[in-house]
Amino acid sequence: MTMKFIFSLNLILMLWTQTSYAGIRHQRVTWHENPSTEATISWTSDKKDESSIVYYDTIPKGDKLRAYRYVSSPYSQGKYARGIFHRGPFYNHARLINLLPDTDYHFVIVSDKAQTKELWFRTAPASKKNIRLLFGGDSRSDHEQRLVMNGLMKDLLEMHPEILALVHGGDYVNNGSSWPDWDKWLTHHSLTTTDKGRVLPIIPTRGNHEFYAKLFNQVWDWPNEGKSYYTTEIQDIAIITLNTEVSIWGDQRDWLEMQLKSLNRDKKWIMANYHRPAFPAVKKPSTARDAWVPLFETYQVDMVFESDGHVYKQTAPIFKDKVDQERGIIYVGEGGLGVKQRTPKDDRWFLQNDSGIAMSAHHVQLVTIEEDRLIYEGISEDGSVLGSIQLQPRPSRLND
Repeated sequence: MTMKFIFSLNLILMLWTQTSYAGIRHQRVTWHENPSTEATISWTSDKKDESSIVYYDTIPKGDKLRAYRYVSSPYSQGKYARGIFHRGPFYNHARLINLLPDTDYHFVIVSDKAQTKELWFRTAPASKKNIRLLFGGDSRSDHEQRLVMNGLMKDLLEMHPEILALVHGGDYVNNGSSWPDWDKWLTHHSLTTTDKGRVLPIIPTRGNHEFYAKLFNQVWDWPNEGKSYYTTEIQDIAIITLNTEVSIWGDQRDWLEMQLKSLNRDKKWIMANYHRPAFPAVKKPSTARDAWVPLFETYQVDMVFESDGHVYKQTAPIFKDKVDQERGIIYVGEGGLGVKQRTPKDDRWFLQNDSGIAMSAHHVQLVTIEEDRLIYEGISEDGSVLGSIQLQPRPSRLND
């Protein structure tokens, strides 16, 4: 019996004790545009209970429901959509608004006469403060490895309390229309919750395995009314989440250009995140190469996160299809949160010079943002650093 197998069995036992409260499970926190003041608390229930309530407060109250100062009822409830298998149970979304920035919020969910234990999350800061974010994608098919990576993210959250959220690059599940796939993924995601009950919020991205399935929106509270592209703003940082599963041109490209024009005026750091890569280490380039990359270069985006390839990748700094140390953009990621890793095609020009890296390795990406630098680290499943990058703020994002 391998150590990884023993570890996975222990994690499964932990899941059994952590995630189900007699009809409530899959408790999660989702962030979209304004994580300093808003969040969605979601869960799965066996029945639809219109009297469900989320009790929350900035001070822990345990199971003393009457002591909580704030309550929120679900704004949206319904059955998870029928896919190729069977219809799931019920989704529940309660939106919390007018939250205080950089504040711990403790919450308990009461639904269908069941009550969860108290959990908590931290809102994003609105003023200048060092923060950390996790990035990663492709957690869909190697379930044993997914358990390992979720355990790693929990360890990182406990080690670095400045971590605010996971920006997931898509391909959570093997079949986006399969409720059993989502059921298992959401159950496994609870392993990112710390021993003290801190929940790791998700900033979600749609992948090709979620394609157009309704379940993605029902799990993640309909990001941008189901369009699945939006901008998350944290102090002077912007994370633009894009959707490679609808038209990359047209409305989405127009929206992206308007966002970049606006963000360029008041954001020190601009990052983009989407699923199918423009500069892939395995597959052919997506149409993002033609539609979005010229905009990234014009407005001098700082870093771009991609998934889908199932390898670890850091490109050279790229500008107009050449290595450019001053104006170039580095494209990182390619997905390693729980899917079999492939062999990269490291003969591609943007992976061959001193600053390009490509390898077969499960990974999560840790980004630390300080006042005057961005530190990127690719973290392997054993906690070692696969690659690192340091960036300074760009003098001007607009190209001459």
